[in-house]
Amino acid sequence: MKRFKFSLENILEFRKQNEQQVKQRYTVLQHALADREEQMVQLGAEKFNLMDVSELSVGRMQVQQRYLIELDRRMGEIKTESLDLQAKAEAALQEVIQAQQERKVLEKLEEKQRVVYLQEVKHEEQKQLDEMGNRPKIAF
Repeated sequence: MKRFKFSLENILEFRKQNEQQVKQRYTVLQHALADREEQMVQLGAEKFNLMDVSELSVGRMQVQQRYLIELDRRMGEIKTESLDLQAKAEAALQEVIQAQQERKVLEKLEEKQRVVYLQEVKHEEQKQLDEMGNRPKIAF
């Protein structure tokens, strides 16, 4: 009997590749989001350290004030980027879940077809054994 061949193997391979691509996109978004969070922590620490300056001249205070405003602006931009990345990451996660479900459906179908195939092979083998058992015995 012929070897088992899943009739939708090409589609299954396509879905596996699609799932890998979607997972990779999700991973890239997660790394970008982690980078933004790290930037926020660094800017927050820089802002905190800036407030701990003991020199209180007017010129220094003006420079410090402008720098604090710039830090706040950059933190706002990063927060906006983080929210955007978080929404994209959530959408990508849903795509990953969908891709996994689509792949699993085909894998279950493949397994069912494999079970049917193995039953047919077993039935064919039993049929051949029965035929051999029913043949008349020739004495030499």
